[in-house]
Amino acid sequence: MPCHCVLLAYMGLSIWDGVPRTIHFEIDDWRNDSWGLHNIERRTIRCETAIASNGSRMNKCDIELFHHYLLRSTSGSEHTLYIQPTRSGFSIDDKNRVASGGNCNCTWDAPRQMPDDDACSQTAALRLYRPKRVGTNRIAGAVVVDYRSEETDGSSRRISLAPEHGCEVMEEVARTKGTLGIPGSQWRYRVNSYKPGKPPRRVFQLPPGFRVESEK
Repeated sequence: MPCHCVLLAYMGLSIWDGVPRTIHFEIDDWRNDSWGLHNIERRTIRCETAIASNGSRMNKCDIELFHHYLLRSTSGSEHTLYIQPTRSGFSIDDKNRVASGGNCNCTWDAPRQMPDDDACSQTAALRLYRPKRVGTNRIAGAVVVDYRSEETDGSSRRISLAPEHGCEVMEEVARTKGTLGIPGSQWRYRVNSYKPGKPPRRVFQLPPGFRVESEK
């Protein structure tokens, strides 16, 4: 089972450690459970992630779930915090002013941004299976290099990497094959705002006045 603190820090996303920065992004994720278009479950996630040079992280997300693609079924929010060097992680309930968590009893080796060429070819090779460069674009004000890979089962992935931001993934789209030419699922991540530099210290601190509950 994955370490709970890893889930609090990274929330299942492959935003690598490295230079301090603040990223605003959105995820649109849908799955087609029918042979047509009438039974598509979808979710949208809008997040802010702040990353410190020492590995501390703050994630704050708003989540909406939809059925039949457009009909909203429910919504919620998630706020998590991982703090170095104390190695502690918390799930924060802003509504009830409660922070649940504590010290982490596990360690891990987090992927980090690395020096790369102007085309981010080494980063693409680590993130994709046999990547093929397919062009350039511009996302959130940054020039990006686009790569694509395809699997034998018909699934595909495309990523857009920004050389000026340490080959940050500015967009990623993963699709699986469906029926009648309709994709079976799609997961799309896209950066809306990228702010380099050290985030405010307060974002890596527990909110004042919150009750702290230890998780066993």
